[in-house]
Amino acid sequence: MDAREFQARSDLNPGTLEIWLESGWLRPTLREGVWHYFEIDVARAQLIGDLQHDLGINDDGIPVVLDLIDQVGGLRHVLQAIVRALGAQPDLVRREIVEACAAQGRA
Repeated sequence: MDAREFQARSDLNPGTLEIWLESGWLRPTLREGVWHYFEIDVARAQLIGDLQHDLGINDDGIPVVLDLIDQVGGLRHVLQAIVRALGAQPDLVRREIVEACAAQGRA
């Protein structure tokens, strides 16, 4: 979606959008000199608004929260890849890995 549609869907005024872009809080894709936004950008903008208005997080705290959320998202992708790789293994290998993980959890 283009910037105009994004602004309408995220209920951002142009000034706020510019500040959030300059701050790196939003990361749309720049293609041929035009910003392109996706559903994840709308969700992120709504999250930033909620953090500021509903939770009272100030401008210094927003990047900290966003970084933590991005880290959790990255870890989810890694964990999903591990689960897929584990699922592709023979039963014996899966059991051994599960047992080894359980033993680590008890250590």
